[in-house]
Amino acid sequence: MMDHTLVARHYESFSEGPRLQKSRVRRLEFDTTLHVLDKYMDQRSVVIELGAGHGAYSFHLSRAGHRVTATDLVDVNVAAMLALAKEKGLDAVDIQQADAMDLDGFNDSSHDAVLCLGPFYHLRTREFRRRCLFECRRVVRDGGIVAVAYINRVFAVNYLLKAGKRVTADQYESLMQPDDERIDYPDEFFNVAHFSTPEAVEDELRSCGFTIVEHAGTDGIGGFFPEILEGLDEDAYQDFRSYHLKTCGQYSHRGASSHCLVIAQKA
Repeated sequence: MMDHTLVARHYESFSEGPRLQKSRVRRLEFDTTLHVLDKYMDQRSVVIELGAGHGAYSFHLSRAGHRVTATDLVDVNVAAMLALAKEKGLDAVDIQQADAMDLDGFNDSSHDAVLCLGPFYHLRTREFRRRCLFECRRVVRDGGIVAVAYINRVFAVNYLLKAGKRVTADQYESLMQPDDERIDYPDEFFNVAHFSTPEAVEDELRSCGFTIVEHAGTDGIGGFFPEILEGLDEDAYQDFRSYHLKTCGQYSHRGASSHCLVIAQKA
């Protein structure tokens, strides 16, 4: 069984909610994800978010009128969501602790949409990712959507190089494998994350009974050059944001983006 200790330890000192608002690159990821999701979600959809972190997406979707269940495996994240819900009067969100690989508490075909925006890239073996995807498929209705976020391996490797952190030959080799459970990388996040490619993620989704509907790069080149985005005046940033939202689904953007999003439909 998967050892969740390293992931839990990572999130004890890390807040997913503020991460999505603390910079223009992260806000671009958040805005783009919602922009794509909005195309495929009817009003008042029944939604479950797996690995919801501090609930940024779940709370937003609840405010928009959707019926939302927010789940997370990590104690500190569940506690943070409960506190935020109480503070901001968001008691309409059903907050539960749950493992994305084991959703026994949720009925078959009970949701219009399943958001898997965090767990997939923390599941470091193909077996674990398939278990998660099959659970997503089970709890979504026929014709419903599953949104899966992943981290582009090309970006991840270049991030380490830009940070001046040396990667050994055998570490490079491990990063290319679908089952990579090394814990000796020169960056702590690499010891708890799975990095993939657009082609590999689509293949894994199809193998679990999904049809690919849309595939987008959610933060584009901003992840490589965050300082450029931060240096733009507000009008220039809004112009870039508009351009990005119009082009984020193009094939080239999937390779340039650090975070990517696949919208899949239960076949």
